[in-house]
Amino acid sequence: MSDPSDSIDLPGQLQALTRRLTQSNPELYRHVALYLQVLRQVLPQQVRQACFHLATQVHPLRYSELPVERRRLLHGQIQELVGRCCSLLTVEQLVILAAQISRERQRRDRHEREQLLEELTWEGDGGAGEPEPLPPGSVQIAFAPPLAGGSFLWGALGRGEAPPPDRDEGRRGDPDDEPPQHRDGAQPEDPDEDSEEDPDEDSEADSEDDAPDGTPGGSGPEPADTLWQAGRLPDDPERVLRWMDGMELALGRRLRNLSHAVNVELLRGGVSRSLLPVSLLDAVLAGQLETMAAPANLMRLPLPFPGARAPQAQTLAVLLRPTDLELEEPRLRTCRRRLQQHRQEVRRMAQQFRRLQRRLRIHQAEQLWLQDIRPPSIPND
Repeated sequence: MSDPSDSIDLPGQLQALTRRLTQSNPELYRHVALYLQVLRQVLPQQVRQACFHLATQVHPLRYSELPVERRRLLHGQIQELVGRCCSLLTVEQLVILAAQISRERQRRDRHEREQLLEELTWEGDGGAGEPEPLPPGSVQIAFAPPLAGGSFLWGALGRGEAPPPDRDEGRRGDPDDEPPQHRDGAQPEDPDEDSEEDPDEDSEADSEDDAPDGTPGGSGPEPADTLWQAGRLPDDPERVLRWMDGMELALGRRLRNLSHAVNVELLRGGVSRSLLPVSLLDAVLAGQLETMAAPANLMRLPLPFPGARAPQAQTLAVLLRPTDLELEEPRLRTCRRRLQQHRQEVRRMAQQFRRLQRRLRIHQAEQLWLQDIRPPSIPND
């Protein structure tokens, strides 16, 4: 049993940790807002630089042959797209998009669970009646399909699949509009996330202590609105980490939409002759496709058309990524460093929070156990 003196003020320690987190939340909000402010300032120039490289270094002849009005229209359309995207790069707008992405993920997970249940409970011949007993040594070949569906396979692999092709990818791109398909959006988790786990919170966690989906030990979905409430940050360190992850997903989605929209305009303007689908951009962002070296904010992708002596076919497209933008802009790197430092602090709070919660649960269970084994008192006559 644990030392009772260690559990005297566990609720007070949890409350103190919560107050400490609540006091640090305004600083986190300022860090995120400053990052987005600097991003809005540098994004137009970064997009122009990427388009400049495509038009003058990759397709100079095509750009030179365009009429003056068409070139001006192209620049105006790209500038309008960037301006519209910048107006959406605020904390409030990203919170709305992060809530939407969270709801999409919950719907997809629910659909995958239902599909997996259908696969597991499928019975041949419509499930009519029980199968007749077979003589010893016989082999029965069932007509049920194998468990190779998307819900089973990708669920086991962490849902790293690329989304289905975009049916409307040929239309004019708009950073405000979400394509019909959405990828899981999951950026690679922090490699230090698991390495810093406390030994007190390993696999011994009880099933009744499971947290909502997305937190360590989680098993059930959590309504998106409970996390993405407008105007305030969560008061739980685990949920603050999820809030930060959701904001990163929303930012990546905005930049991906802008990249696709700019590529559509370059195609409409006659600078490029091909358009990569959104699913391909998502696959590159998820690290599922290997790309070639390219300038910042551009993606060079080899094409599967090998020739006997011809050089490797390749295509180049705009792909805005926070890492490229930060490498090109020192101010963004400074803001990112502050966000990483704050994340490390919140992670330490989360580890301490889980440790205190577990100690408190153990203490409560021990008290109940002692009450249950204590012999009942006999009233005096």
